[in-house]
Formats: sequence, structure tokens, C-alpha cells
Amino acid sequence: MSTLPLRRDERVNLSTCEVMIVGADPEGMEILAQMFAGFGVHTPRRCHNGEEAMAVAGERELNLVVVDSALGDMAGHDFISWLRRSGVAPNCHVPVILVTGHTKPSQIFKGRDAGASFVVRKPVPPLVMMQRIIWLLNDQRPFVSSTNYSGPDRRVRAIGPPVGMKGRRHDDLSIEVGAAKTPNLEQDEIDALFSPKAAVL
Repeated sequence: MSTLPLRRDERVNLSTCEVMIVGADPEGMEILAQMFAGFGVHTPRRCHNGEEAMAVAGERELNLVVVDSALGDMAGHDFISWLRRSGVAPNCHVPVILVTGHTKPSQIFKGRDAGASFVVRKPVPPLVMMQRIIWLLNDQRPFVSSTNYSGPDRRVRAIGPPVGMKGRRHDDLSIEVGAAKTPNLEQDEIDALFSPKAAVL
């Protein structure tokens, strides 16, 4: 998997990152380009449609791809699905952030199921974008490739956010285990949990 060129114990420095921004809206592209310039990315590669992005993905090694949900010639999630299944190594494994103005669950699920690493609502504040990039830096999820899905393991909720980062959901669990809040079970209570019981019909 392509990785961002920094370590979790370093200050965030994206100056050597190869970032591709894909979107049909010139104003939106300019906002994202200026944002990444503020992060230290000198020349993010801009692509105005999916076809142009496909060509770039085949020519240069990327560290991060930011895709708008509307590309003019195709939907953003269709481009991500193509990228994940393209076999163009290492770019088929690159972290991908999908930005969208449509935050209905169906749209979010389309991006997730296409293989997006993150789906973020527009307009994207710089702080939120940087938080997502740092999350990706610490992301230890394996890459999954099957008949119906290709992308990072979607089971994020089960393990919670990375250590030291606040989750987005009120019920996200921390990966750190805290002190017990209830008394331990007695051994006979534990044994009873594993003892077969006859079903009463």
C-alpha cells in the first residue's frame, strides 16, 4: 500500500507527497489546491475528469488521492472503484478521500463500498482534512480484495479510532482498555455461560 512519507512521531510534513485532486468544479479544485499548498504540498496534480485521472494514475506514483463525487464524465465512486480494481500498483492501494456535497447514507455507502478510505462532506475545513490525513497515517487496516469489494477493510467501527484521536461517533470505542466498571464474574457464573441448556418449546 502506498504510504504517506512521514511517521506518526514526526511533525506532519507533506512537502514530498504526490497528491492528485480530481473534480469538475474549478472553484472547488482551487480551494482544495490552496488547502494542500497550506499543508506544504507544492504542486498537487489537478485532474478535471475521471478519464484524465485514470491517465495520471497510470503514469505517476501517488501518495494521496482526493476525489469529488461529481467528475463530469463519471461519478467519483465509479473512479475509485476503477482505481481499486485497476491493478495499477501501487496506486490501486493509495489512500483515497471522497469529498461530496451529498451526505445521505446511500451516497456515503457508495463511496465506502467503492473503496474510499474516507468520505468527507463539502465544504471541507482544512482542520478536518488534516485530521483525516493524520488518521490515514496511523491507519493499520489491511487491504481487502474480493469479488464484491476492493479497498481498505471497512470494519473501522469495531476497533474505534486510532489511539489519541477522538472518534466521530458518540459511541466509538477507544482502542485503549480502561479499568473495569463492574465487578468481575465469579467462576460459576462464567461456567454457566458456556454450559449447554435444554431449549424449552
